[in-house]
Amino acid sequence: MDLGTILKVAHAVLGVWILAGLVGRWVTLGQAARSTDIAAVHTLLALSSRFERIVVQVPTVVLVLGVATAIAQGRPFLGPLQGAPVDWLFVSLVIYLSIIPVIPLVFLPRGKVFAAALADATAAGVVTPELSLAFRDPVVFAAHVYELAVIVGIFVLMITKPF
Repeated sequence: MDLGTILKVAHAVLGVWILAGLVGRWVTLGQAARSTDIAAVHTLLALSSRFERIVVQVPTVVLVLGVATAIAQGRPFLGPLQGAPVDWLFVSLVIYLSIIPVIPLVFLPRGKVFAAALADATAAGVVTPELSLAFRDPVVFAAHVYELAVIVGIFVLMITKPF
């Protein structure tokens, strides 16, 4: 196996790892949102945080491996910025990078609201209406759907290479 193939396999495996983290986080947060017991909520949030770690830390490694793979294979991953036509690789990079603004615009500020609601519920010893609302934040839900759609979309582009 050459370096390009090794990088490609590592890149794909970590991409699957991100997908697993997204789904795992989604499932555990969904269960936590349905729980009426604050202790169960904390247990499920502890589990969710393990998946969250994957979702936060692995994408940077996947990006670096993807760029390294493209370079090792002699592919112009910047497409038209390198004088090449727009292809699936460039489109994948653009949609991958489109997730970045969601972090400071949605996840960080809404996470602070959620943390405050969780702290209040914990102090009260019950799942409060405010915590239930924070779990069901439609903006956060939309951002999670977008995240998942981007990753699945990139997988489809990588597999089908439509252009």
